[in-house]
Amino acid sequence: MNTEQKIMPPADTRPLREIAGQAISSQLAFGDLLGAEEKRYLLDHGVVRSARAGERICERHQVDTRVYILVIGAVEVSEGEGREKVVLARLRRGEIFGEISALFHLPRISTVTVTRPSVLLELSGEVLERLLRRRPLLRDAVLLRYRQRIIETALRAVSLFRHLPAERLQILADNAVLSSFPEGGDIVREHDGGDALYFIISGQARVSREINGETLNLALLQAGDYFGEWSVLTGAPRAATVTALSQVEVLQVDCQPFLRFIQDNPRVRDRIDMVAYNRHARSVLPAAPATEVDDIVREIETIIAGDPDTHA
Repeated sequence: MNTEQKIMPPADTRPLREIAGQAISSQLAFGDLLGAEEKRYLLDHGVVRSARAGERICERHQVDTRVYILVIGAVEVSEGEGREKVVLARLRRGEIFGEISALFHLPRISTVTVTRPSVLLELSGEVLERLLRRRPLLRDAVLLRYRQRIIETALRAVSLFRHLPAERLQILADNAVLSSFPEGGDIVREHDGGDALYFIISGQARVSREINGETLNLALLQAGDYFGEWSVLTGAPRAATVTALSQVEVLQVDCQPFLRFIQDNPRVRDRIDMVAYNRHARSVLPAAPATEVDDIVREIETIIAGDPDTHA
């Protein structure tokens, strides 16, 4: 176990285990719900480790079930790389991260990077799951926090919303529903009524239309993409079918809350109007059934079919 005392604040000379215990108690999601025995359980089954500034603890899309509680220091949650990087949140002492992937067996939805020398309590996902199974109230608290965090992260991952203040996005967050679709399931179907907008949290999906009895693949969607805006804006039926190519988690916002939101945010409305028009124009143009998207879709389906872990 690497504790690297030199990275600790000079004024704090208490044992790391004691400091880690206090961090668990201050953990915002459920610290006040833990008894002394449960705190000891986490400490006994966790590893206290140090992390240098710049170290990446979690990588977006990574499959990993480890959970972390920040004992000392600071980390930032981000999406994108280089000039496209967007900081979604900055976490402080007592914050937990990694629990979404651990509890729901999803790939990491964001990257977590240490911003100054830090100490973390690292737990396996199984340790947290065993604790939550014994404490339904505790599980409810974690699930509530999971919902809040994943909704905020999903909305911030959409380029349209990245620079909006949190209070404006709250309108969407308050009216959002989390949904899951299995591989091969249709999220929306062509010609159906459209009363909601969807934001992809994880997974990949295919956009297609039926033309002269053949399926034309129009686009691939992944985390950070959204769809359904044409029907929401115009009231028209769905212009295409969106099918999950893998397990897909989405954020669904109903029509009326979304229309109120863009009415209050005209710059977002203008951009989404343009995207909706361009997408619709592409979907109705005649095209040959064989496209580059078809090749990519077949490649993804081949990879998924050959990887037993994707069906676990």
